[in-house]
Amino acid sequence: MVVICGRPNTGKSTLFNRLVGGRVAITLQEPGITRDRIVREVEWLGRRFKVVDTGGLVPDSKEEMNREVERQVQIALDEARVIVLVVDGSAGLQPQDEEIAARLRRAGREFVVAANKLDIRSRFEPADFYRLGGQALIPISAELGTGVDDLLDAVLARLPDKPRKHTADVLTLTIVGRPNVGKSSMMNYLLGHSRAIVTATPGTTRDVIEESFEFEGKAYRLLDTAGIRRKPRVNEPVEYYSVTRAIEQIKHCDIALVMFDAFDGPTNQDKRIVNLAVERNRGLIIIANKMDTVPDKLKEKVRDWVKKELAFADYAPVMFTSVLQGRGVTKAVREARRVWESGGQQVPGSKLRDGVLPLLQKNQPRFDCRVTALSQVGTRPPTFRLRVTRPKALTPSYERFVVGEIRKRFKFVGYPLRIKVTR
Repeated sequence: MVVICGRPNTGKSTLFNRLVGGRVAITLQEPGITRDRIVREVEWLGRRFKVVDTGGLVPDSKEEMNREVERQVQIALDEARVIVLVVDGSAGLQPQDEEIAARLRRAGREFVVAANKLDIRSRFEPADFYRLGGQALIPISAELGTGVDDLLDAVLARLPDKPRKHTADVLTLTIVGRPNVGKSSMMNYLLGHSRAIVTATPGTTRDVIEESFEFEGKAYRLLDTAGIRRKPRVNEPVEYYSVTRAIEQIKHCDIALVMFDAFDGPTNQDKRIVNLAVERNRGLIIIANKMDTVPDKLKEKVRDWVKKELAFADYAPVMFTSVLQGRGVTKAVREARRVWESGGQQVPGSKLRDGVLPLLQKNQPRFDCRVTALSQVGTRPPTFRLRVTRPKALTPSYERFVVGEIRKRFKFVGYPLRIKVTR
């Protein structure tokens, strides 16, 4: 584990993005953009290791968010094998840099100093930065990429020569939903520690937070995302990037865990988020969280209401949870595994020919359009080819009829069924 730390706005996230090879962490000119730890894997000279981006440290701050960021940074530092302290080389040594370095020294931690924001025109006085007490001082420009290879060499020299464990069959779960519905709390519960910052303020999570865990002998990759609000209400650049990346993660996950507040939802925005997963052909689990806020006499009505409002995705399991009380959370993970296995099943052609095809031929779409064959051609999502004499004459209602008949006979759970109509 290699941890990047430092005061706000020294270019830590820009360096992180340079190392991992993409725009993973949100970077803007204003300080304090990064809050949670962001972890990704890096390869350099045939070696793989994890790099952690952290929020800017503001020592002895009284603000709740700064204290939460500091707590997250401390957790990362406790797990670190190599620490990279990023300073602004163009601005010179700052008191906050000295305070952070002093903390590391008092804790007995060795570290490498990366003097960032230096290009060929920058004036750099290295003597001041040697006072920080780092094992090495490396001038870099994370924006331009200069000096980053020297930094990686210094990091590699301080990592243990340990073979990487390979984990097969890792299931990727992404938690998505509106702000403040309990997404980060769910991640913390599953991991057993405070991995993501949780406050009562909506929009606390900004970057995509990634972590791994094992449950009942199976490996999982878990991603927590920023709350997705309606676009007209997104008016700050940082929130725009947060929402965009949250939506992007749906496309790359195996199973989307769409969470909403059971007391308030499902709202129209919740339905839109469910549709994002459906349109992207992802496995889907719907989670109505905060059931502890629903009075006992209304719980059954809420369950009926949720299922009625989300009838358009009635194939997806609906879980009623209270993350705060730990109820239903692990059951949702079991359901995600069941959805994944269900989406991968392949129906034998003989069962389709004997069980579904005769019914379709008995109930033809039109007198001038006849069904001739049905076969499964794909999984996750389960995809079927329907052969008809006139493909353009087939109506959406008949396709829904075909999907319904397939679902009646075969237990496909949590995935949309897709029909390819050919001649």
